[in-house]
Amino acid sequence: MEKITVLWGPSCGSARRACQWLDEHHLDYDRVNVVSQAISLQTLKKVLSLTEYGAEEIISERSKAYKKFGQKYIDSLTISELHRLLVRYPSLIKKPIIFTHNKLQVGFNEDEIRSFIPRETRRVSFAEMLRVLHDA
Repeated sequence: MEKITVLWGPSCGSARRACQWLDEHHLDYDRVNVVSQAISLQTLKKVLSLTEYGAEEIISERSKAYKKFGQKYIDSLTISELHRLLVRYPSLIKKPIIFTHNKLQVGFNEDEIRSFIPRETRRVSFAEMLRVLHDA
């Protein structure tokens, strides 16, 4: 099974719901509290490599820090500079960020998070659901 990592913050309801969903589906994952434990440069690079549009996908536009700096400034940063900014202002990071080596979900969406269930488990669950519908 793929290693799942959840970047979260304790005051984020969406992050708590995502972790609860993963627990309910018996999926093993690592939780990284990016508020109390700085995001590593390696983790930032991994997450950015999984995005389609780069940093704008993981930056919280609702944070006070975003309003202070703005997208233009953030877009001008190198990865190392962005990393230093996120370490200093963890509120800039959208939460939760859920990822594996090849999958990324930013925010909690109950339909999309199902992609983290191993394919074979999803296949078996779908077959069972079809059997129940057929027998009804």
